[in-house]
Amino acid sequence: MIRYFLALAAGLILAPSTFAQLTFEFEGVERSYFMEAPDPIPEGAPLVFVLHGYSSSSTLIRAYSGWPAMAEQEGFVAVFPQGTTDQAGTSHWNANLGISTTNDHGFLVALAEHLQESYNLSADCTYSCGMSNGGYMSYSLACEHPDVFKAVGSVTGAMSAEDFGCIPDQVVPIVHLHGTQDLVVSYDNGVGGSWGSAGVVDIMDHWTDLMGTTLVDEVSLPNQEAVDETSVDFFRHYGSPGGQEFHHYRVNGGGHDWFGVWGSMDIVSTQLLWDFFSSQCAGEFTGMEEPSAPKSWLHWRGNGISTDRTCRLELFDATGRCIEQQPLVQGQIWTPFTGGIKIIRATDTAGHQQILKAH
Repeated sequence: MIRYFLALAAGLILAPSTFAQLTFEFEGVERSYFMEAPDPIPEGAPLVFVLHGYSSSSTLIRAYSGWPAMAEQEGFVAVFPQGTTDQAGTSHWNANLGISTTNDHGFLVALAEHLQESYNLSADCTYSCGMSNGGYMSYSLACEHPDVFKAVGSVTGAMSAEDFGCIPDQVVPIVHLHGTQDLVVSYDNGVGGSWGSAGVVDIMDHWTDLMGTTLVDEVSLPNQEAVDETSVDFFRHYGSPGGQEFHHYRVNGGGHDWFGVWGSMDIVSTQLLWDFFSSQCAGEFTGMEEPSAPKSWLHWRGNGISTDRTCRLELFDATGRCIEQQPLVQGQIWTPFTGGIKIIRATDTAGHQQILKAH
């Protein structure tokens, strides 16, 4: 049986883009990064750093996260820096973790300022977010460099023992997405050791105290995909004198995932992060509006798949490996030849996406 789940990636319209893998020398070390942007890059465009997780890479998070398409559609620059190796030889970000001597704070600040100057990007709309260890690093930047990174986001990350309790000169808005069944970075207890034992609620309390928020709204978001056995509660902390807000998406039953790609399909991490950053860039935060389900144009007909739009299909197995691709014209019915299919993703000619999940 194949059933629908919400494709919040719908609306990512493909456009001419600037893409490059570049290098930047910092403290005598040549560091690499990918850059994605519309072509031409708008004057004063926002800048978003997207940081990979521990043992991961800039190549991987660029490939799975959906940030390149978002940058093209929304007119900002997305940058995917590569971390260095720690004492164990594993790629990482040194968010005051005590596992290396790499000066990642200095590198990311210097790179941000270099890109702002080189491409006339907005210093008031420069942000950092990341997965797991990349979320740790984004929190660390909020502690030490709020003058550069004006808001930060974390997906499945937390705060290192050294960073937790920091009192920065400025307090920036924060958005945090986390699963309650995360077995890598515990929702309640972090990781422990130098990685910190503060849970998400502890972290949220620390930052909302610093912000001075006075109001909190809690909303249970629509359960778009019951099969993944997750649900999402949204917490909006606001009413601070400086206007900062802390947004938290608690994914009940969620694991250590970039939500909307794998794990819970009730939310899409990249869309929520960008919505938060763009609200900061616009100078205001708005109330949460419950998303409505998109109109389905991809259908399972029992004897195959049909579409109301000409599109390209990609079939993925349980490991996330693409095992087959197929163009499909409007009205055509196609039966996959490959077994072991878990996800079918369709992308139409305008770049809109919709997904079917097999189970």
